[in-house]
Amino acid sequence: MTQSVQTVPPETTACEVATLFADHDIGSAVVVDPETGQYSGIVTESDLMRLVAAGADIDTVTVDTFLSTPVVTIASTEDIHAAAAMMKEHSIRRLPVTNDGEIVGILTTTDLTHYLPRLRNTVLRGRNDLAAQ
Repeated sequence: MTQSVQTVPPETTACEVATLFADHDIGSAVVVDPETGQYSGIVTESDLMRLVAAGADIDTVTVDTFLSTPVVTIASTEDIHAAAAMMKEHSIRRLPVTNDGEIVGILTTTDLTHYLPRLRNTVLRGRNDLAAQ
């Protein structure tokens, strides 16, 4: 997972979010209410693309009007299989990871793709160990 997660308040404009994405080479930001600290949604590159395709004025439209809700999260104590299953179940590509309710990272489908070769090697090593016994 990526440990730094960008957050934005609901009144952030689509243009500001696009700039944030470009500046940090990221594809999502969690929308957090500054008064309550509650997560109100997540905004992604796909959300921005749909907005642009619809012809919206990205200089005035704020993220609270087009964010994806609810924010689906997973506890940091869960394993990679549970995370992958949750992402598939909810048809999402970005999964915020929490520890005691606080977001500590974000897992993406890209992260899973990078992990697959290690998982395959672990499975094969386990099979070889069993065969050697």
